[in-house]
Amino acid sequence: MKLRRQLCPICAQPQQRAAAPFCSPRCKDEDLRRWLVGAYRIPGDPAAEPDDEAPGRAEERT
Repeated sequence: MKLRRQLCPICAQPQQRAAAPFCSPRCKDEDLRRWLVGAYRIPGDPAAEPDDEAPGRAEERT
């Protein structure tokens, strides 16, 4: 059985042990940047919008 080299998920170059699962610190940083700007999303139902006023708040103001 032949071992298959893993590829970097950013640029598809062979991954390096020191930066695994990426090929370099540059690709590691690029992955982090994508997470921080919201480029990666988990599919699912849209989140419910919060109500502008919580129940009972109108009575407290008057």
